[in-house]
Amino acid sequence: MKTKLIFTINGCIHLLMGTFLWVQAVIVGKTGILAEQFAKKAPGVELTDGIYSVLASTVDTVGAFNIGIGLMLLSLRNLVDLQSARKVLRGHTLLCSCGLLLSALFNTIFFGGGIPIPVLVLLIVAVNLAAYGSKKGTI
Repeated sequence: MKTKLIFTINGCIHLLMGTFLWVQAVIVGKTGILAEQFAKKAPGVELTDGIYSVLASTVDTVGAFNIGIGLMLLSLRNLVDLQSARKVLRGHTLLCSCGLLLSALFNTIFFGGGIPIPVLVLLIVAVNLAAYGSKKGTI
């Protein structure tokens, strides 16, 4: 599989996830997925404005970072050096698996509610594509 295609797919995955998270935190507000996740993690506790502010600031930061990662991957898709492309994909594999996927699994296991299933599936796809591209990608 060509590294350009992997960069494009993973860039779009991150843009999609980041936009979803940012819109949920900033535009949709308390009625969106944040309220749903909060209800799972703290049943019976009211989602006050203060608690919402803390949650929303974290979620919109994660969303903004995902948008940035997506834009970075899309801007790197025209790399013509195979070794450089593979190194970037190796770094992307480590970033997604350590920073994002492990964090998501940790929250799911220990805090009783993690990220939405579609986001988890997209992360798994991104990690696998990046890992494949870092070993067997072509220009």
